[in-house]
Amino acid sequence: MFDAIVFVAVVIAVILVAGRYLRTLRRGGCGCGCTGGGEPHVARPKVADTNEAHYPYAADLIVEGMHCEHCLAAVETALDGIGGVWARASLPDRVRVLSKDPIDRASLVAAVEAAGYRVAG
Repeated sequence: MFDAIVFVAVVIAVILVAGRYLRTLRRGGCGCGCTGGGEPHVARPKVADTNEAHYPYAADLIVEGMHCEHCLAAVETALDGIGGVWARASLPDRVRVLSKDPIDRASLVAAVEAAGYRVAG
């Protein structure tokens, strides 16, 4: 009897989660877990120095899991938090990282993973 109760509880939980996910998708959210979707514009991080000539080093990353403007802003914010770095992300999975100093790929990967995403390769 206890097994049946647990099974019913799990089935109800799965139905509730699936319903919430579908409602998020119908409202324009991406389903990635962010709260975005309903907002027409998302504030992307501001970088003080946007002169590309000041950034002699560059790296391109493939970031898995970015689905919307909120995701892009989260990844850019995480990477821009590294001193001397300017990141520009675009859907579906591209991130261009410009740096004033030699690039430490491990620190870029760590920043992206701390934001909740994964660097491919």
